[in-house]
Amino acid sequence: MRKFQYCFFLLLAGTAHAQDFVQSRVPSDREQPEYVMLDTTTRPFWTGKQINWYYNPANQPVNLVTDQVVSALQVAAARWSGMCNITFTYQGLTTVQPVLNGTSAQIDGVNVVGWGYLQGSQAAYSAMTQAWWSGGGLVDTDVVINLSQSWTTTLVEAVMTHEWGHALGLAHSDVSASIMFANPYHTAAYQRVLRGDDANGCAALYGAAATADSNRAFNWAESAYSGYLSPGPSASGSGLGYYYRYYAGTNSYVGTKDGGVYYMGSDGVIQSLGPLSNFTPQARAAGY
Repeated sequence: MRKFQYCFFLLLAGTAHAQDFVQSRVPSDREQPEYVMLDTTTRPFWTGKQINWYYNPANQPVNLVTDQVVSALQVAAARWSGMCNITFTYQGLTTVQPVLNGTSAQIDGVNVVGWGYLQGSQAAYSAMTQAWWSGGGLVDTDVVINLSQSWTTTLVEAVMTHEWGHALGLAHSDVSASIMFANPYHTAAYQRVLRGDDANGCAALYGAAATADSNRAFNWAESAYSGYLSPGPSASGSGLGYYYRYYAGTNSYVGTKDGGVYYMGSDGVIQSLGPLSNFTPQARAAGY
């Protein structure tokens, strides 16, 4: 795993440096300035390996549908839990407001994603995450999505894939291919697919998920064989013993089962492509 820094995630590529992630130590536990940046030796994480979160739809853009936004947030979170042993558990809607740049008195232990107008040096950016930590463990995190920008559910999904990375404890990567890289920032389309360094960082905090190699291979295959697996990225699911992704554009599936890789096209014929271990080196070598 490489060194991390915290900076803003821009919806469009840019060169300015600022923070989209403020991480603060609880005052009674603080031995550093109020707002601290993580480094490679101090990475607070969720000690229970679970983030219980709520969505506050107040001020949600009128062109968006609440159920679709929640689904986009869940898809973004599932990308991370498919790579490492962190669970994102949606608790439902709330009227609790997400808090940015707050004091310790505002720590409520309610992790909220919501909407607002980012102010000052934060105003140009897509979203911001605030998190509090104590004794090496994260205890509270809120995310505000910036109302000054135009939004679709796909853009929400892309931005929140990056923001969930911060919420689980990652800073910005110095590996340019990573979606957690920030100088320059990647496009929203790019942010929807985790790369190898993202997976490595998540695993460093929580351990690699049993599905990590499958997801790395799927991500690579969507790029290498887009003519067969389209449109991507697709969400992973489980059924009949398979861990798989479905592609509506080509009416096809790619999946893994018992250490093997399988493909089914529109003809409905399941083809064995060989052991997953044959594909893992290719996926990693390609940056996934």
